[in-house]
Amino acid sequence: MYYGTSARSAYMGHAAVIQSSGSGKSRLVHEVAGEIFTIPFNIRDPKEHVKNGAYPPTDTAVHNLLMEWASKYSGLTLQSRFHGFLQVVFEEITKELRGMLASRSGDTKLLLEWREYLTGRRDALYGRVAALAKLKDGDISAEEQKITAGNPAAGILKQAQDALETLVKLVCTSSGCSADGPTTVGGSSDFKEAPLATCDELRAAFRPETIRGDPMGRLKILHILMYFDEAHVLAEVPSRLAKASSASATVPTSMDAMETDPTSTGANQNNASEPSSPPKHKTALDILVSALDDCRDLGLFTLFMSTQSSLEHLAPAAIHARSARYSALPPSMHAPITETPFDCFGSKRLVPSKLHCRDVCETPFMACFGRPMWRSLMMPYSDWVLDKFSIDRPDPPSITDSQVLRCGRLSLDVLELARRKLLCNDNMRMPMDSHTVAAQTAVLDVRIMLSFEPSREAARRHEEQLVASHMRIAYSVPKDRIYLRSGYSSEPILAEAAARQLHEWRRQCLGLGPSATGINVVDRLRDTTDIGPAVQILRKSLDHDLISRGDVGEIVGRLLLLLARDSATCATSSDSDDPHFSNPVPVTTLLVQLLSEAFAKDVLTSKPDNLPANDPRGDLTFAEAFKDAVVNFTHFAKWADDSALSQDTALGCFIRSMAVICRNNAATVDIFIPVLMNKDAALDASVMSGIMVQFKLRAHSGTTAAYAIDATKVGLFKQTPDDDETQRHPYITLIMELGVTSEPPLLASIPVKPESKESIAVNKKLGEKTPVSNAGAPLQDTPSKVVLIPPAPRRRRGSAYPRYSIYVYGCSPTVYRVISQNERGVYKHILGSGKLLAEHPRQDPTSLRLVRMLKPFFAIGHTSWHWLCHTRLNTDSPDESDDEGGVVVSIGGEDGPNDDDDGDVFMD
Repeated sequence: MYYGTSARSAYMGHAAVIQSSGSGKSRLVHEVAGEIFTIPFNIRDPKEHVKNGAYPPTDTAVHNLLMEWASKYSGLTLQSRFHGFLQVVFEEITKELRGMLASRSGDTKLLLEWREYLTGRRDALYGRVAALAKLKDGDISAEEQKITAGNPAAGILKQAQDALETLVKLVCTSSGCSADGPTTVGGSSDFKEAPLATCDELRAAFRPETIRGDPMGRLKILHILMYFDEAHVLAEVPSRLAKASSASATVPTSMDAMETDPTSTGANQNNASEPSSPPKHKTALDILVSALDDCRDLGLFTLFMSTQSSLEHLAPAAIHARSARYSALPPSMHAPITETPFDCFGSKRLVPSKLHCRDVCETPFMACFGRPMWRSLMMPYSDWVLDKFSIDRPDPPSITDSQVLRCGRLSLDVLELARRKLLCNDNMRMPMDSHTVAAQTAVLDVRIMLSFEPSREAARRHEEQLVASHMRIAYSVPKDRIYLRSGYSSEPILAEAAARQLHEWRRQCLGLGPSATGINVVDRLRDTTDIGPAVQILRKSLDHDLISRGDVGEIVGRLLLLLARDSATCATSSDSDDPHFSNPVPVTTLLVQLLSEAFAKDVLTSKPDNLPANDPRGDLTFAEAFKDAVVNFTHFAKWADDSALSQDTALGCFIRSMAVICRNNAATVDIFIPVLMNKDAALDASVMSGIMVQFKLRAHSGTTAAYAIDATKVGLFKQTPDDDETQRHPYITLIMELGVTSEPPLLASIPVKPESKESIAVNKKLGEKTPVSNAGAPLQDTPSKVVLIPPAPRRRRGSAYPRYSIYVYGCSPTVYRVISQNERGVYKHILGSGKLLAEHPRQDPTSLRLVRMLKPFFAIGHTSWHWLCHTRLNTDSPDESDDEGGVVVSIGGEDGPNDDDDGDVFMD
């Protein structure tokens, strides 16, 4: 709780826990209940529990009561009902606790005993609370009718506060602590397991150091924790006042009429029994917070737990607050709690040498990573996996055939549940366009890690929706509570689920029913007129201004790699109709599925580009060097430091089925894909290599020498003096120049250097008069051919590690097998997004000249400076060149493509 130096600053008697589904929020407070006396409520919609099997179960009686009041009352009328509800809760729990204390035996810790005691009696207790609260509702209504002035809620609040004080005294007496801190209870045997330290620890945990001095004489210790699970339902119900406002027909009750202006209301700090008056148009959740806030000085703290990250409901920023007190709060107001369990291995640690590549793709193994829900659903099989591969159990447990069968069925159930939760929809076979944009985005985001535009309100709302309904992890909410930071963390189960859902949508694009079998759907899409689902989702996200345009090049690059990986899975799977996308795939197959057929053949026959001709290792072709090598990545994970490029990292990432997004502003490598050189070997850093990928988004190709990546310089391998040079692993570098494509019309370009020939040509054409055309410029064909350049004699000393370099220029079906002819324009649109002139629908010189005359930018030339008599600013030189560019692929070699060889493919 927050306490400042003035009475007005004591406001925070509650906090919000915001995290996505399955993250262990309920389990977390269940464990806290063993440390502090807890009153739990789950007010989730009961229909959701029935439909999705949500856990824990809903307290139906309480849910129905609160929702009924929320739709029937508003303002102080509703707040007085909440006070009456709290009074009944405190009184009935006091009775239950006294009954438990009278019958208890032994030395069980009181708080643990109460937690277990409540578990078996919760339904009956809360049913009784709801019934008594309804009876009290009638008493409150009668009292309201009698009062024509003053604040009738004061008496109701006083009764609730008295009931709370009685409960607090009983808890303190039973547990051996006082209102001022831990004390020793002479002769008491009720609480024998060091309760005093527990109270002291909780006091330190729930309040800042500034409250050690208490000039206001308030209670400083937290004695009772109350929590409301799925609290957002109270913010969603339409209140009676809101309905009255829209209909303009409802006459307010006497208490509603007594409400004051929102800007002048606030908690009456001089009288603890005077309720804070909520302003009109608050949600029921806001009013419940106000009612609980009236008990903040009596040792009660409330947690509101939710998947909904709508911060204006659970932790509003000052600018969004619906209470004058919120808007004046100090910066130490509680920001939402997002710290929940993740990767729950306990004391067990995986031993890589016990693992093989076939082990890491099993569902019980993958369930050990990520949020606690996956492992709990796969128990006991996930625990068996940990026992088998951890350091604590040298003898692996045995599993019977029947248990293996049950594990297989359970694995399918868990993966289907993950798909349903990711979509927030039970119908996984519903057409893709029938799902929300958020659901579609989630499926792609899990796998390629989209970057949302933080400056756009629509993108921030989109992120909140992904956290609330589509399994995105909330990382942090800053103190100002204006936005949250979130993302999809590495969860192999969720990535596999997303891959299966994309596979389902691909089958739908092809019109394949359940009877259609034995088809590589990724490959088949290339020969159709359909746009692949992943590309469609990316285009929608961009068109909705959700994605950061500065990251488009890397996002497209990651998408191409993922599409190739999925196609390789389908090509190598024994069940291509229901593939398991977490199975490792051969490196050679990945490259064959990534590049078009002709270029893939060239890659497979290529040789290292960094070894001299007399080095015997230089005779091994790509296919020979990587004949036993496999990759295993279903998703990407961000790296924050320079440790990504190492064999140790490669080992850890391979186990987790992920590839690396290198830290921002990394000099040479954007993506690192781990490679296991021997698919039959036990996992170890010594058998790891990698594919280092660099993305470029430039209009003109650079030289291969400028893009060269050296494994020894980036520290990929651990080199020791006694290493056998002939046994050193080869590695792959892949440069993807995605921006090299057929240029837009010359006038759509903006040369940077005013003196360049391109700038001169642009200004020359701007002076020409041509008729206006309403037709958009058609896509230009890109003629491509292969030119094989023999390796030049090299006399320098060979590198320690053979490098197979692949340079791919362009983003079209000419070079990428995973791009269809019909997707070519979509990729061009995605990569060219944000370029004003390139996206203009009329690409004729007159139209582009007129757009430039609108002054969206200034540059050398007549369209910017026609109004000024200045020769050097108004250039009008003859056109010297209009090179078209093209799609180029280069494999190996030290020299880049010659600018005069338009559309050529170079190979070394």
